[in-house]
Amino acid sequence: MKKEAAILDEIPTKRRATQKGQTDRLISGKTIAAPVKNRLAGEPSIKNRMEESVEKQKTSLSQEAWSESIESKKTEPRPEVKDIPAEIKAAVATKKAVPTKPKTETAPVETAAPDIKSRPKEMQAFIGELTTLEIRKKHVVKSAAIISNKGGVGKTHIANNMSFYMSRLGKKVLTIDLDLGNADIANKLGFYCKNTIIDLFNGTEEIDQLIYTTPYGFDLIAGESGNFKLANLTSTHKNRFIKALRHVSSEYDYVIYDLSSGISSTTIDFALAQDYQIIITTPQDIIAGYSCIKAAFFRFQEVERAMAKRDSSYKPRKVFRPFIILNQVADFGSGRALFEKMVSVSRDNIKCPKDFALDLNLLGVITSDSVKIREIELKHQLYSDTYGATKIGQCYHFLSHNLMQYKDPNSMEFKTKFKRFVNLFMKSIDEFKYAQ
Repeated sequence: MKKEAAILDEIPTKRRATQKGQTDRLISGKTIAAPVKNRLAGEPSIKNRMEESVEKQKTSLSQEAWSESIESKKTEPRPEVKDIPAEIKAAVATKKAVPTKPKTETAPVETAAPDIKSRPKEMQAFIGELTTLEIRKKHVVKSAAIISNKGGVGKTHIANNMSFYMSRLGKKVLTIDLDLGNADIANKLGFYCKNTIIDLFNGTEEIDQLIYTTPYGFDLIAGESGNFKLANLTSTHKNRFIKALRHVSSEYDYVIYDLSSGISSTTIDFALAQDYQIIITTPQDIIAGYSCIKAAFFRFQEVERAMAKRDSSYKPRKVFRPFIILNQVADFGSGRALFEKMVSVSRDNIKCPKDFALDLNLLGVITSDSVKIREIELKHQLYSDTYGATKIGQCYHFLSHNLMQYKDPNSMEFKTKFKRFVNLFMKSIDEFKYAQ
C-alpha cells in the first residue's frame, strides 16, 4: 500500500482527480480498473459500501426486529383489485385459461393514388418524363448488324427468319432494311410499303409513320432501292436517323439491321456501332468471308484507339467478337469443320497486336435446300413460317436462340453504348484515321 500510495503521490493532482462515470485511469503506463483504483486511493469499494449500509440498518434495529421486517415484506398480501369480471375470477380459481374475445379483422382501407390528371400540367409533364426515364433505364435494347462481303449469301433471308423466331420467343423485334442499294426485305415478305427509310432521311416522314407490323410478329422499316447509299448520308441525314432511333429503341428488345453487301468503311463502322456483328458466308465464298473478318477487325482497332484518344472517359473494347453464320452447307458436320478452318486461317494470317484480340464465334449453320427456298421466294413467304419443322427451319430457330442467350462480356451501359454509336455513325473515315 505504501508503494502504491507513493506512485499516486508522484502523479499530478489534476490527473488523479476522478470524474463521475470515469472507470479507467492511466497509472505508470498501465490501465487500472476502477475498483482497484478506488482501493489504492483509500476509497471504499462498492461492495464495502453496500455492506456498511446494511450494517447501519442492522444496528438501528434489533436482530429480531430485522428478521420480522423481512418476513413481513415476504408475506404481505397484495392489494385487492376491484371490479374484476366474474369469468376471470372463476378461471383463476379453476386455473383455466382466461377467455378472450375473438378478434374482428378489419379490412385494410385502400387509398387510391391521386390521379395524375388532378395535378398541374407542369407536374403531369414532369411525372411523365420521370416515368419514361425510369422505363428506359431498366430496359436495355440489343442491336445486331448483318453484313457480308458479297451479295447472294442469304443476308435478307437470315434477317427475316431470325426476326420471326425471336418474336415467337417473346421478344419485340424491329428489323430495319439499310441495304439502300438493293433493299429487298418487304418484297420478299410480299407486301408494299408506301413509306421507307429514305423518307426519314429526307425529313418528309417521322419514324412512327415508317414502322409496319408484319404478319409474322415483328415490325419492319423498309428500305428503298436506288442510288441512295449509306456512304452518301450527310450529317443532317445521320442526325435525323439517330434522333428517330433513340425515340423508338426503348419500345423494342432487339433491332436487326440488314446492311449493304461489301466492306466499305461506312458499312463496317455502322456494324461496329451495334452490340453484335453477324458475318454471313457460304462454302463457295469462304475467302470473301475471311476478307470481311479481316477488314472488320482492323477497322475495330482503329476506331477503338481513336475514340479512346478523343475521350479520356471512354473504355475501349479490346476483343473483337463477331458472329459467323455459315449458310448453304451440306450438313452440320461440314459446317462446323469449315468454321474451324476459318478460325485456323484467321489465327495464322491475321496479326493481332498485344492490346487487341480476335475471337470468332459460330452462331449457327444453315443447310441447303434450293428447291424449297426458290418455292417460298416465288410465293413471297417466310421459310420458317411455311417449313418451320424442316431441318433449315430448325437451323434458323437454333441460331436465333443462340443470339438471345449470348452474354456479351463487352456489354456497356445504354448511355455509353449510344454515345459510341453516335461517334461511329457521325464521324467520317478521315476523322478515325489511326496515327501511330
